[in-house]
This record gives sequence, C-alpha cells and structure tokens, in this order.
Amino acid sequence: MSRQACCRLISLLTLFFMSLLYAPEILAQQALNLVGTGQAVTLEEAIGIALENNRDLAAFRKRLEEARGDLTKASLILPSNPKLESQMDNRHSTRENETHTDYTVGLSQEVRIAGQRGKAISVAEKGLEKVKAEIDTLEWTITSRVKGNFYEVLALKKVLELRELIQGLFEKLTKALRTKYDAGAATILELNSTEIQYVRAKKEYLDARGRYLASLLNLKLLLGLPQDSPIEAKGELKYRKIQTDLSGLMEKALKFRPDLKALELEEERASREVSLIKSQRIPNPVLSGFFGRDEGSDRIAGGAISIPLPLIDRKQGELQKANAIRDAARINIEGRTLQIHKELESAYQVFLSSEKGLEVYEEILSELEDSLQLNELTYLEGKTSFVEFLLLQNNLLESKASYLEALLGYYQALVELERVSFKSLIE
Repeated sequence: MSRQACCRLISLLTLFFMSLLYAPEILAQQALNLVGTGQAVTLEEAIGIALENNRDLAAFRKRLEEARGDLTKASLILPSNPKLESQMDNRHSTRENETHTDYTVGLSQEVRIAGQRGKAISVAEKGLEKVKAEIDTLEWTITSRVKGNFYEVLALKKVLELRELIQGLFEKLTKALRTKYDAGAATILELNSTEIQYVRAKKEYLDARGRYLASLLNLKLLLGLPQDSPIEAKGELKYRKIQTDLSGLMEKALKFRPDLKALELEEERASREVSLIKSQRIPNPVLSGFFGRDEGSDRIAGGAISIPLPLIDRKQGELQKANAIRDAARINIEGRTLQIHKELESAYQVFLSSEKGLEVYEEILSELEDSLQLNELTYLEGKTSFVEFLLLQNNLLESKASYLEALLGYYQALVELERVSFKSLIE
C-alpha cells in the first residue's frame, strides 16, 4: 500500500471515530425525533389521567347513584303512598218524595311490620358497599395496567436508543471494512460478514422501534387520549430492592383485595335479603279511616284494618331466588380465594426469578459502564484497531440492551405482584 493510500485510510478512520464519539447524543436525538416528543407525563399524572378518562369506570360509578337510590327507597318510613277514597251518591225517598245526597271520604295506608324497614335498609347498605368495592377493583386494575405500560415505555425508549446506536456502529464498521477492502487490507468474507451484521442490527432497530411505538400507543389508549396526542413518559427505571415475603402478601390480599371483598359483601347482602323476604311472607296490614254523612242523618266515622291472606303467594319464588344468589356468592368466594392463592404464589415466584436475573446484571453494570469508557481510551491510545474498537463497543452495548430487557421484566413482575397482592411495593 502506498504512503498516500495509507494517509487517506488513516484520515477516513479518524473521521469515522470522531463521528462515533458524538454518535450517542446524535442518534438518541434522532430516535426521539422519529417517534415524536410531547408533553412529559409522570407515572402519578398518568394514573390520574387514566382514572379520570376511563369510560368504563365512569359508567361503573353511576351504579353508585343506583345503589344510593335503593337505599333512599328502603329508608322511607312508609312503603307506599296513602290512598284517598271518596264516594258520593243520590238517594231518593219515595215516602218523602225527596232526593238526598250521601257522601263518604276514606284514607288508607299500608304499614310495615316485622322490622321490614330496618332489614331493607340493611340490604341496601350492603349493596352500596358492594358497588364501592367493585369500583375499587376496577380502579386498582386500571392503575396496575397503567403502571406496567408506563414502565414498558420507559424501558423500550432506552432500548430503542441503544438499537439506534448499535445500528450506527455497524454502519460505520461496514464503511470502514469496505474502505479496507478497497485498499486490499480486508477480505471479502470479512466485509460480507459485517454487512450481514449490519442488516441484523437494522432489523433489531426496527423491531425495537415497533415495540416502542406500540407500547406508547397502548399507553395513550389507557389514558383515554387520541392516538396523535403528543405525550412522553417521564421517569427513570432503576433497580429497587424490594423486601417482602409471601405470607405477608397473602394475608394482606385475603384481607383487603376489593374483588374478594365485593363477593363477601354480596353474600352478606343476599343473606340479609333472605331474612327480609321471610319477614315479607306475613303481608303488611292496611290501616284505614273514613268519614261519611247521610243527608238529613247523623255523621258517621270509623276505621278498619285489612290484611291480605297469604294463601297462594308466600314469596316462594323470591325466597328461592335469594337463596340461590346467596349460595352462588359463597361458591364464588371459595373460588376467588383459591384463585388469589394461585395468582399470588405464581406472581411471587416470577418476581423472585426476575429479581435474581436482574441482580446478575447489576453486579456487572458498573463494570460495563467502565468498559465502555476504557474501550474508547484504549482506542485513543492506539492499542486497538478501529474495527476491534467497534466490535467490542457493540458487544458492550448489546449487554446493556440485555440489562434493560431484564430490568423491564423485573418491573413487569413487580407490577403483577402488586396487582394480585393489592399492595404498593414501589415507592
């Protein structure tokens, strides 16, 4: 190789290296410009927006008014409105050859007996508590989904930036080897191998970009925002050591999980409804009073009481239905309890596994960052070639990408553990 060719090669390699030094900042900015930037939203803000905009939750909250309406009706002193009756007729006397007008006015009212009002209030109160527990369940589910999606967006954004950087490295490596090949300093096998690696890096970048965009779109849907809404997740993912135990989580879940509590309240409500229906088997009496006058005669006043005879309808159908609802609620409680045990034990094991996998990376994370700086310093001192520098740099960045994937898996396992235990573990 002539001296002029060597100088040209050195100049090209120097230019490649100078551009590489500024590649992380440039490529990261390119990635952000590609997916679009917008208003930065923290996790707490995202959860608040989701709870405010979720239409299913808004519709479910309307059931509170329905339950309050049942309580209002049950709290009425009397079960129905009073009934006013009047009667007027003309009576002709043949003996006196006169026509007389007679009239009667009566008022009747149904009254509750056997403590029906108190029992009806008790049934309605349990129904209201059940709806509140169901709303808590939906809110907790939405919160868990937003958390998982938010952490995913944060992690995939970093992965996208790394994949962009790795793609840039292989692009420069391909150009460098092509220059060496043209100068006779590299074989066609080396060049083809590098070009294959470059194509693979581009594919991995496109996959990372697709994952990020899909995750960001899903976050917008969870927040109830338009697809073109410019938002950006604001926060930092880092390893947090969580001190917890399965028995403590299980105890809390069985005591406080709102979905289980809703089933328990439904069982209590149905049991009290059974008691209410039994008391209604004895019909409510109707008290009435009347006042009348026959023209030309004395005034007449009196009262009466009427009680329907429960010979045919003794609330058999209503009682059968209420008993079935109560028994079904008891079965559902048993099933949900077993489900909680299964979900929590599974989520806990997945969490422990992801935590151990992440700790392996945490042990070498500081060494990884040091190696990236050391690799640059070694090249600057002329101890490694440009190609060797790029290859080692790629290996180090691939390790960092693997760390980010492990960190994402850890947070996803943590969010699932929070969901099934009904306990916030991430402060």
